[in-house]
Amino acid sequence: MEKNRLIEELRQADLFSRLDTDELVNLVAIARVLRLDSGDILFSAGDHAKGFYVLLEGKIKLYKISPDGKEYILRVVDGGQTFAEAAAFSGLAYPVFAESMGQCRLVYFDAGDFRNLIQKSPQLALNMIATMALLLQSLNQKIEDLSLREVAARLCRHLLSRARHQKGEAKDGTTFQLETTKSALAASLGTISETLSRTFKKLQQHGIVQVDGGNVTLLDCNQLEQIADGDLKL
Repeated sequence: MEKNRLIEELRQADLFSRLDTDELVNLVAIARVLRLDSGDILFSAGDHAKGFYVLLEGKIKLYKISPDGKEYILRVVDGGQTFAEAAAFSGLAYPVFAESMGQCRLVYFDAGDFRNLIQKSPQLALNMIATMALLLQSLNQKIEDLSLREVAARLCRHLLSRARHQKGEAKDGTTFQLETTKSALAASLGTISETLSRTFKKLQQHGIVQVDGGNVTLLDCNQLEQIADGDLKL
């Protein structure tokens, strides 16, 4: 029963979505299911990368720590997403810390075992290439945002993206939950909590969003888009 459940859960991951049932059965045979409590460190920057992960439930933050001790979140991993593939297949070290943001359930794949499966499944190899390409595109977008966009533009882009991810669309009246605490969101946007709070307050004062704890309601998507694109200053 557990095996069948795991097959269906892995089928939902982008990396494995095009595999047939026999290929998924082979995948489950090399999978190791792990559980984490909130605040558990899965791996640290500099640890030797021997494998990668698929998050089934919960959230994992991937972050780096600057020389002065400041945490910078590079990515928040959601259920169904993979992470640490590049490090695992390069045979080098993990470049970031991975920490659970609540209780998590995930699957670990040993890089050597997975490499053997790839040699037997061209579709799995193609999926790996597509997943890596999407991750690279996402990281390039993050670099562009941090380099060229003000905090307000970064926040508006993030809110629009989260609305589309959670609700399938971003339109006036859409309500969704922030995926992290505001302090973690500030770190991921390359700013500090105080600046993020001021920006949220301005968005509310202008009637663009409504914030209630961790819930955000989009009130004026047209202005959100304009701020996100840099065509309107907050």
